[in-house]
Amino acid sequence: MSATGNIGNFTTVDTAPDSGWFIGFMDIANALPEYRVMKDELAAAMGDLDGKTVLEVGCGTGDDAREVAALVGEGGKVVATDLSTTMLEEARRRSAGSTLPVEFRVADLSGLDFPDDTFDAARAKLVLMHCEDIEKGLDELVRVVRPGGRIAVFDYDFDTTIVDHPDTEATRRAMRCFSDGHRNKWSGRQLLRRMRARGLQDVTISPLTVVMPFGFFRTLAAGRLANAQESGQLGLTSEELEQWWLPLLRAEEEGTFFASFTGFVVGAAKP
Repeated sequence: MSATGNIGNFTTVDTAPDSGWFIGFMDIANALPEYRVMKDELAAAMGDLDGKTVLEVGCGTGDDAREVAALVGEGGKVVATDLSTTMLEEARRRSAGSTLPVEFRVADLSGLDFPDDTFDAARAKLVLMHCEDIEKGLDELVRVVRPGGRIAVFDYDFDTTIVDHPDTEATRRAMRCFSDGHRNKWSGRQLLRRMRARGLQDVTISPLTVVMPFGFFRTLAAGRLANAQESGQLGLTSEELEQWWLPLLRAEEEGTFFASFTGFVVGAAKP
């Protein structure tokens, strides 16, 4: 089982040995049917967007930003930001020739270069879970949204990752190690509390479980588990880890592979 990239490293895309891996991973993820539901739930959490000015942080390749731009229409605007110049270059390339009202900018959620009360809505999909200071990042989202505006966030809870495997104990160790590889592995379960702690109103929460095809699960987990095994963080030998993958490969061949994880769409209004 060859190692691949590590989604826990999305904050260092530009310095990664293969930054294109992250672009490919985003395309694989966005093709999953549950990600369509995720986007729709985030749009619903922001409310009516026609004519609105919307901030998207962590826009990646810009696919979602273009969808939001279609929702705001000619009278609105989307400002889509990312830490990574690699991602923004790809977003601009994919948007070339489009007349949609979207602008791509480099920005860091820990210190957004926008005045207070700039946007009618803000959106962060799978971003806060990567933040070094998740509280500061959420504070910034709230700060730049106008009173009455809405914030919509989606993050996973990586301790909800499950996989059907005959070796219960080894699988528990592997999935615990996979979860521990993420900076904010419990971000999803903490969103509701964090929104309410900031005095936000009309807080809504929608759970979303993503059923992972084998290829997606392997892309998601193989790199992390291989690196953890090599560093001693995962209590399995390289041979044991290789053996752990074999029932999953057989399950894929037999059409019985199952794995999933759960995240939460949380929306709220700024008073």
